[in-house]
Amino acid sequence: MKALFLALPLLTTATLTLAQDAMPWEENGTFPAYSTTAEAVTGDITLRGGEVNKILTTAGGAEIPLIYVEDSSSAWNLGDPEVWSGGIFAVAEDPGELENGNYLCGADWEATFVVFTPIELPGMDPILQMAVFGGDQPENIDDPDLCGTYNYVIE
Repeated sequence: MKALFLALPLLTTATLTLAQDAMPWEENGTFPAYSTTAEAVTGDITLRGGEVNKILTTAGGAEIPLIYVEDSSSAWNLGDPEVWSGGIFAVAEDPGELENGNYLCGADWEATFVVFTPIELPGMDPILQMAVFGGDQPENIDDPDLCGTYNYVIE
């Protein structure tokens, strides 16, 4: 029993440390394109700014202003019903044409929200998934307004 009481403070400290780790979208940083979709549409991206207002910059220099809405745990990973943490951001202004003549949601559909989700699966490097939606604020990855998913390396 004494060993349990000695170990409890260590477990509590570890839990607090993990809980305080910043999510990738909370930090300023660069995320190399991982998926072919990300390579074709945005290239590598950079996120910078404060807690509420972020600027997502594509490899071609397009700047996409994002406004933090909330963190939400839901089924954000494409093809996976598990609950994942996600950061929901409103797209202040759809950027229009990006790399290679591509658009976040296509030429006829305006991007209105992005959800960033850090995904770690066995045998894979951690990735940052960016799900893009056109329409009302999304509730999960199965939202009918999903118009694209993009994956980036978390370094």
